[in-house]
Amino acid sequence: MTNETNPAPRAYQGVMISSTFTDLEQHRQALIRAIKAQGLTDVAMENDSAKSDIDVLDSSLQMVRDSAAYVGVISRKYGQIPKDPGRNPANLSLTELEFDEAQRLKRPVLLLIMGDKHSVTEADVELDAEKRTKLAAFRERAKKMRPDSDVHRVYATFSSLEDFKDHLGPSVAGLKRHVDEQVGRSPEKDSPVAPPSAPSTIPMPTPPAFYAEPPYLGSHTFVGRRAELERLSDWALPTDPHPILLFEAIGGTGKSMLTWEWVTNQAPTVRADWAGRFWYSFYEKGAHLADFCRYALAYITGESLDTFKKMKTLELGERLRHHLQIRPWLFVLDGLERVLVAYHRIDAAQLADEEAGTSDAIGKRDPCSAIRPEDDDLLRILAACKPSKLLVTSRLLPRVLVNSSGQILPSVLHVPLHGLRPPDAEELFRACGVRGDSESIQGYLQKHCDCHPLVTGVLAGLVNDYMSDRGNFDAWQVDPQWGGRLEIADLNLVQKRNHILKAAIAALSPQSRELLSIVAMLSTAVDYSTLSAVLSDRLPTEIRGAITDLENRGLLQYEAQARRYDLHPVVRGVANGGLGSTETERYGQRVVDHFLQQAHNPYEQAETLEDLSAGLHVVRTLLRMGRFEEAYAAYQGDLSNALLFNLEAFAELLALLRPFFSEGWAKPSDRLNSRVQGQLANVAAMALRASGDLDEALAAYGTTVRIALGVESWQSVCTGLTNVSTLFYDRNRLAGMERFRALALDLAALLDNPQLLFKTRLDCYRTLAERGQQTQSEELWRDLNPMGRDWPRATYRPGEAEYKNALARFWQGTLREEDLTNAERLAREGNNRAVTRWLAAVRGEWLFDQGAWQLAADCFQDAVRMAHEVVQTSARSETLLALAKLHLGQIEDPFQEAERLAQARKPFHRRLAELWIAISNEERAKKHALSGYKWAWADGEPYVRRYELNKSRELLERLGVEIPNLPPYDPEKDEKLPWEDEVAAAIERLRAEKEHRKK
Repeated sequence: MTNETNPAPRAYQGVMISSTFTDLEQHRQALIRAIKAQGLTDVAMENDSAKSDIDVLDSSLQMVRDSAAYVGVISRKYGQIPKDPGRNPANLSLTELEFDEAQRLKRPVLLLIMGDKHSVTEADVELDAEKRTKLAAFRERAKKMRPDSDVHRVYATFSSLEDFKDHLGPSVAGLKRHVDEQVGRSPEKDSPVAPPSAPSTIPMPTPPAFYAEPPYLGSHTFVGRRAELERLSDWALPTDPHPILLFEAIGGTGKSMLTWEWVTNQAPTVRADWAGRFWYSFYEKGAHLADFCRYALAYITGESLDTFKKMKTLELGERLRHHLQIRPWLFVLDGLERVLVAYHRIDAAQLADEEAGTSDAIGKRDPCSAIRPEDDDLLRILAACKPSKLLVTSRLLPRVLVNSSGQILPSVLHVPLHGLRPPDAEELFRACGVRGDSESIQGYLQKHCDCHPLVTGVLAGLVNDYMSDRGNFDAWQVDPQWGGRLEIADLNLVQKRNHILKAAIAALSPQSRELLSIVAMLSTAVDYSTLSAVLSDRLPTEIRGAITDLENRGLLQYEAQARRYDLHPVVRGVANGGLGSTETERYGQRVVDHFLQQAHNPYEQAETLEDLSAGLHVVRTLLRMGRFEEAYAAYQGDLSNALLFNLEAFAELLALLRPFFSEGWAKPSDRLNSRVQGQLANVAAMALRASGDLDEALAAYGTTVRIALGVESWQSVCTGLTNVSTLFYDRNRLAGMERFRALALDLAALLDNPQLLFKTRLDCYRTLAERGQQTQSEELWRDLNPMGRDWPRATYRPGEAEYKNALARFWQGTLREEDLTNAERLAREGNNRAVTRWLAAVRGEWLFDQGAWQLAADCFQDAVRMAHEVVQTSARSETLLALAKLHLGQIEDPFQEAERLAQARKPFHRRLAELWIAISNEERAKKHALSGYKWAWADGEPYVRRYELNKSRELLERLGVEIPNLPPYDPEKDEKLPWEDEVAAAIERLRAEKEHRKK
């Protein structure tokens, strides 16, 4: 053998194919096609002419040395054994020797091993006993192959020829990327097949130059819409009073095309003073108003996107409002429905119109409200951003743009968008190459699709596919096998549209349907290299032919600037809905394999959802395929932690988890074991609580308690009870909160677990103090103090106990400066940002009550800023900040500020009433004072918020309002949870067992 340890390959593009031959002919042919499709060269015995000066062993090993990568296929045959005591003392087969040489040379390796279920003939099975033993050892050794840190080594098993082909696309594409990296070449740059891929980001222009993120992908030439274009131009003028124009229509009506035409070609001529024009599409970028704000601010300011990466929605919104109120910017928000609850689901990109707007897949929210409550707040801000203009397209009317009476806000011009005028629809039809009688064309389009632009283009594709007379509408229409079959006039518009799209998809060739189906399974646009990787068993000519066919039929769109292919959302929905289980499994596996091969930074370092895109694609696709265990395996660990902790992406997390709970959050899929069910339910409950879906969170937490009871994991039961009690507090159900905290305290005491006992005592201390039970709370504080503070961070975070003690002292009127200073020091030293924020609010209110307006305002400003940093609002701090600023004369329009605070999801009514008093609106003050009193009453005596109740009573008396006669707590109305008695019985059993052990 050669003495070289790692000789460089002679051919950058060479890939060695190593396998037995006669039993794998079809497999080898498919592999050769996949290699060529990636622009690589197959190095195989098929190409190796006989050489008189070299033997088979040298020839085989030299092919490995000459190649940049190695692909081995191991079947049920061991293969030829070259007899040479010196060079092959162990009598190994050529295939195994080639594998060893590739390993020695550290070549990138792809190994494909035939599984036991693969059908074979008797001739293709190894019968020699000695060879069978060696084959078994080789297979096991190959399966245990592990990648080095700098070497690409992957293996997969296949159970049929089709299964083998499905593995090839992503696997060979992954192999090619590593070959490219070894020689420092760009895969796309040097590929003889694929055009260059899109750059990761298109350079952002300097305003007032137009910028689109991403550019619009149109399927046909823009025609007509003269009335709508004129309306847009009138709205854009400074004299029009509406900051927002909203086009609402079903998918495919042409909302995006219309707005793109106007903003790119006509808006510049309407006004010369635009500070800039910015287009943002939620169809590709996803349901993230925060992301929209980051791109908008980067465009406006010229700063890097990284400047805004870690800012949260509300902070971004305030910055954006500042710019929009100074100069006239024109912004387009295309596909805003994607931020709404109706689209809060894993298959939002494929959701059909008829399924949207009717229900909430996650909880019990308004389908037309924003998925993230802070997005509703941001939309309110944007609705008042004069002199700028916001052009919005949406399939649904966002609830935040409608007042409590169901009327559109005065700041919004709402325009329902319908189909094209018949002459315009005909013009579009003819632009697609169709000919025929004008009156017949217009009548047909009106009758069968209401001149719906998308469907008009698809119908043109069907006419152009009429083989008897391509493009002849008149002949196509009367042919009973073609146009004559589409008698759908009695259907509604959505049904007509879907029927025609299904007919268009059914008319596709297998290659075109395959490509369409794979793109439909993805939620974003893709470049050519991705398509060729997923379809690597297809020749480049076949892929290009399918792309051209789909484009000609109006089913596939291409954006030249970014070099991306995509589907209209309606086409994606119909194509996805038409996939059978076999197609879903086959195409889904290709998608999974492709994204599993994608190189990415560790998920634990993720800063944006884009950093997690490969993993999210894998989990979504596996769930679509019904492979729950594999989906959970791909989700758990770093991906789950990144979503929950790095990004606090609760909305995305819930959409991803929902398919695991087919019957609601209380019942995880029985395809998973109880441990996994409990883990998923706990994470879901955390995300639901953070999103404000408290009833659904309670159902999920109840599942964790039931599962923990079943396996007698008592610490988990105790933690679950504490979580449930916190939910009752959030729902202002103080009696239930205290009931579950008492159960948790009983259980913690029985378990002889000091760590758990400390945590539950601390929770109960806060409860008693807020209810005004001063004697009991002080007794519990005396029990807590000797227990120390040296606990794991998961149980206790520094400063938390001191914060709760300072809060209790504030309620009692005995708070001291040293109480606050000590708690603040501990929280800062322990990097406890939540407690630092809460303490800023307590200090601010303490100073406010002393009349120290400026010092109080500084504290509230800090509390509000820190809340916004973690995508939270703080109605209490914001209202007190407004009051402090009013005393300081720092609010320009107090009435508008009071109105804004009154629209918060959970207004701080008592202090808001004080604000209305300060601006001389006593009627509004009385309304909020009464609401504040009722909130403080909670479940009724004795389960009330004592401090707030007393302060609210004083305020009502000051306003001359009669104190409401509210009923006391009625235990008969407080229903038990289904598993509550079971917990109580378990605690009594544990208590009896403990007493028995003492005896």
